[in-house]
Amino acid sequence: MISTQVECTVCGAAFPIREGIPRMSDGAHMRDDRMTAEWNAQAKASPYYGDESVIMNRWEEQVLPRLLDWVGPASGVVLDVGCGVGHLGNVFAANRRTGIDLVGTDFQPELLRQAVAGYASLVEADVHNLPFKTDSISAAIASNSLHHFPDVSTAMSEIARVLRPGGVFVAYDPRFVAPLEGIKKLLRRNDRAFTKDHKAFRVDEYRELLGSSGLTVTDLRLVDPLGPLIATGLDYLKIGRLGLAASLAKALANLDNVIVGRSGRTTFGLMLAGRAVKP
Repeated sequence: MISTQVECTVCGAAFPIREGIPRMSDGAHMRDDRMTAEWNAQAKASPYYGDESVIMNRWEEQVLPRLLDWVGPASGVVLDVGCGVGHLGNVFAANRRTGIDLVGTDFQPELLRQAVAGYASLVEADVHNLPFKTDSISAAIASNSLHHFPDVSTAMSEIARVLRPGGVFVAYDPRFVAPLEGIKKLLRRNDRAFTKDHKAFRVDEYRELLGSSGLTVTDLRLVDPLGPLIATGLDYLKIGRLGLAASLAKALANLDNVIVGRSGRTTFGLMLAGRAVKP
């Protein structure tokens, strides 16, 4: 008989299983206005995230392998925190590493329905209250997700809590660049796929955030100096609908790699990538 719910062996709480996914967010999207706004925005953005003609989606697939490389020789469960429609899962499926079970979490069911490749399991969960035991996760990756979390400090505390000692956390998010932030606000002012709390991080802010819950920051760098900006501009022009999304994304990623060089970092990157370890 197929189980229709999952129960906590410690507290006895029970959660339903629907479409093969444990639904453990426990009404998180109704807890406050910020959570509700983000839940609604992600539902609105769901078709965009899964659209293969969107150059930004294909570009992300080009740059995400570096996050898996940063995790290092982990084994066991690696958590994809805020997995969305599963871009990291797609990359993992194409570059599968043995000994790792990739588990994706998100609180938006519309996104989880599209996350089909690369995951050992999916869990509908609130990042502010992760349903995993303390010290139980080998590594965690937050790819383009920290800037979406309404209470990012609480989210970081939860991520740090579930990591094992020696566990690695890798994050990747937009960098705050003042002129671009003004343009973003103008373009997004009537776009329901973005909330007013949508963030980008300054370098010092990001470093402090990654180390705020007892983790030790081992690397933080500026990356991707042109790709995100050009890809976004081309997407506004719908260029990807000409069947060029994949080739353009690869070209942009290669261009950024040439600019950045062997160091893997630049002084004017549009994205931030950070790595931290739990002592």
